[in-house]
Amino acid sequence: MIIGNKPVRPPQTTGTASTSTRPATQPARNVVKDSFSPGTAATQRTAAVTAAPPGDHGKLMSDYLTGAIPPPADFEQVMGYKPYAIQTPHGQRMQDPLGYASVPGKIGPDKEFDKAAKTHDYGYDLLRYFEKKGTPLKPEARKAADAQFRKDMFDYANDQKGAMNRFKFRAWAQIYATAVELNSVRQHHGPP
Repeated sequence: MIIGNKPVRPPQTTGTASTSTRPATQPARNVVKDSFSPGTAATQRTAAVTAAPPGDHGKLMSDYLTGAIPPPADFEQVMGYKPYAIQTPHGQRMQDPLGYASVPGKIGPDKEFDKAAKTHDYGYDLLRYFEKKGTPLKPEARKAADAQFRKDMFDYANDQKGAMNRFKFRAWAQIYATAVELNSVRQHHGPP
């Protein structure tokens, strides 16, 4: 059996008035709302996770490095590794499992500063991550990563037994931290 229906045509309009019987406002379809913040679509909230949030990027970097906030949701996918947390005598630190102290010529106590270097590497990878996402962090973020590196090395040095050991590690911490900070100035505190 064949049924022939007339084609459906849009209502005709004359001037600016519509002859449609459709209500003036209809609710949007297929819009998922975020139950945590009224008026925000879930897709908007997810997008905000991967974008650099507004505000103090120095504090943001410190929060990432100390594990106060987790890595961005797609960090592992974008950067190729998952950071992990360690507990130090001076607080929790997030680490790049592939990181290491890259000292030219392997001079000095690079192995002793390995934990500080892995946290610093994670910080620099956060700078690279946000640059890849098109929302680079402000210079304060790199300054905060370098400051955490300096603090972690000096904490290690100050924890050593014996005045000579403390003096030796403080001297090397100063050399390494200064070299890193000068390189950051050379790169205008942007992503490395």
